[in-house]
Amino acid sequence: MTKPHRAFSIAAVLLAATLSTAQTTYFPNHAFDSDARLNKFENDWYSGQLRALHEPSLLSQSKNASVHSYRFLWLRTFHHPVAVRIEVKPDGTAILTTKIASGAGGYAPGHLVANTSKPLTKQQADAFLHKIDTDKFWELPPVSLREQQGDDGSQWIIEGVRGGKYHLATQWSPTQGPIHDLGTALAFELAGLQIPKAEIY
Repeated sequence: MTKPHRAFSIAAVLLAATLSTAQTTYFPNHAFDSDARLNKFENDWYSGQLRALHEPSLLSQSKNASVHSYRFLWLRTFHHPVAVRIEVKPDGTAILTTKIASGAGGYAPGHLVANTSKPLTKQQADAFLHKIDTDKFWELPPVSLREQQGDDGSQWIIEGVRGGKYHLATQWSPTQGPIHDLGTALAFELAGLQIPKAEIY
């Protein structure tokens, strides 16, 4: 499997190595690459960002068949890491949690600087779940091909847990398609993030 080239700082490489002893398991084994070294690098990178954001493991939550949740982890090389998570309740309403860390997605994650939650109506939750179905999230491959060339960009990671099952879909700098649509729906339509156009990538 050929991986797209990505430019990372020495700090990011050292960060991934430091996080290799992490306790919480966020992703399945070999989720990102058949090459063990590259897979470990990406796993440690994403896990370290989620840890800094004080986010739970959706993989662990999949052991509970009653949990229904989705998360967008947005790692822009030079801008703050963002996680937006929707938790669907049994009555069809939902809670949306948005978190931002002080660091940068391609470097050290920093520390949690924003943590907000708000209720969503059943209509809002249903609209997002309709996107999940129409974009066929549960059928997407874990890793999608990169659309754009260049050294810097962003990693878009969508996770879901439903009925005791966990799924992951990730793409490098998408400008269209299901991963872009779902991430945009969570970050902008539901969370209402106010981010300058130049910082959306």
